[in-house]
Amino acid sequence: MRVISGTVVAVVLAVGVVGALPASADTISRDTLSRKFLDYCVNTQYRVDGINRSSMIDRCRKAADEAMSQFEGDSFDAPSRSKFTAEQDKAIRATVSAAFATK
Repeated sequence: MRVISGTVVAVVLAVGVVGALPASADTISRDTLSRKFLDYCVNTQYRVDGINRSSMIDRCRKAADEAMSQFEGDSFDAPSRSKFTAEQDKAIRATVSAAFATK
């Protein structure tokens, strides 16, 4: 009986210690963020009336690449609930606007 009680106490203490540790921020890789930028561009531009879909993917790739060029490193804050951080949002919106500006 004491062995079981001791095991339960050890498990409860271990869970308590792990729960007390600060939560680490979720991060994503450079490739993942680039893909999220590309997905964002395609999803927003696909809904635009009169968009030339044959050139849309290439323009979106360029916009995603341009947005990624504004970030250094290989690890980034993960967007929460499919939304970008403020800095990520600003970068992709600006590059998509530039890529699809009427000339």
